Amino acid sequence: MAADIVPRFGALYRSLTLSVVLPLVLVLVLQRRFGVPLVEGLAIAAVFPLADIGLSWFRTRRLEPLGGIMLTVIISGIAASLLTGDVHFVLLKESVGTLVTSLVFLGSLLMPKPLIFWLGRQFSTGGSPERMARWDALWDNARFRHGMRFMTAMWGLGYLLDAVARGVAVYTLPPNLVVVLSPISVIVVTLVLVVWTLRRSRAAQRFLTDSPA
Repeated sequence: MAADIVPRFGALYRSLTLSVVLPLVLVLVLQRRFGVPLVEGLAIAAVFPLADIGLSWFRTRRLEPLGGIMLTVIISGIAASLLTGDVHFVLLKESVGTLVTSLVFLGSLLMPKPLIFWLGRQFSTGGSPERMARWDALWDNARFRHGMRFMTAMWGLGYLLDAVARGVAVYTLPPNLVVVLSPISVIVVTLVLVVWTLRRSRAAQRFLTDSPA
């Protein structure tokens, strides 16, 4: 029986909500209802992505390398913005975080197994030893290996383009507009990648199911 290779993105949706949607809502409320300056509002809203990192650590009892990088980016961006009063630093941290994520995806292509393989293993097996064993066995399939590398490259390039576009927007558009457009951009890019990944995974699932054992 072929492994279920269609990922479940519940953890990703939770992360988008905590790290993108709720900070945006809080910043807008603080600005429009309480007149909190943008820099201070963005610093306060950082409690949500920090909580996401903390929740991940609480559940696994370890800080993933990417989570550690994100934590450094968030804290350094907030500190620079508060010390200088320049909102660009705290806005740019969002783009830097996406850039780091894209480089992790692309850099993993140089490893024996790319990042999508490990993320797919996490999202598709639910931690079941039996499902993980079936997932690991799929690596012997050349079509599966190509698909993992191709999807890793597409996620990396998608986030790279998003990071560059948002980085340019930080210094070319009004800060109040960037605060709204930046999270919308990363949500749209992520959802497009999720939909594309699900469609490709379902097609691959049908191929593996129809293929002889």
